[in-house]
Amino acid sequence: MENTTAQIVVDQCDTMEFSVTSRPSIDDSHFVWAIYNSSATPTDVLDPAGALDPAIAFVDGQYAGRTVEVTGLDPGKYYVRIHVWDEISCTDNIEMHVLEVIESKPTAELIGDSLCIGEPAEIKIIFTGIGPYDIEYTYGDGTNIVNMNGIVENEITIPIFDPLPVGTTNFWVMTVTDQCTVNSYELDPVEVGVLIYPIPENSKIYLKE
Repeated sequence: MENTTAQIVVDQCDTMEFSVTSRPSIDDSHFVWAIYNSSATPTDVLDPAGALDPAIAFVDGQYAGRTVEVTGLDPGKYYVRIHVWDEISCTDNIEMHVLEVIESKPTAELIGDSLCIGEPAEIKIIFTGIGPYDIEYTYGDGTNIVNMNGIVENEITIPIFDPLPVGTTNFWVMTVTDQCTVNSYELDPVEVGVLIYPIPENSKIYLKE
């Protein structure tokens, strides 16, 4: 039995494809994959009973064949094992990858506005992550919290219907949730202002006699 090891780092929201191309003569049914959580003590990658449920770890639950896809793993380190055997050539090999899943945190960037009093105000929000998104944002003294759910675009413009006073009113996003992590992340309160100018006074112009 031959053993080999490789290490891979992948973002939590990405789908990782594992594929074997170096053994073209072996039947596809003789490639079986398994994933083990490395935090388990001890971790025996030769014991199929200790592997994660294939329906959770592999796309469509497909864990056999030359190519499989892994997705939806929580942040952490894992062992990805492939068992390859061939009765004709009398080979039985284990290949193992060390997989590190990095946590992915969505963000929401605010862009403010400036206008004269009485004109319709708006703010723009730019997201990173995988939509749809849910957010909570607030403004002014922070007592008015606005919830928006199911935002599918990565960039949206939100009209502000409440009349804003002359001067700068600060807005900031409090939490953001995306489709990938399904966790609500609290964001640092980065304030972005909407500046309202007063109505300009009319200049008094007189004709010179």
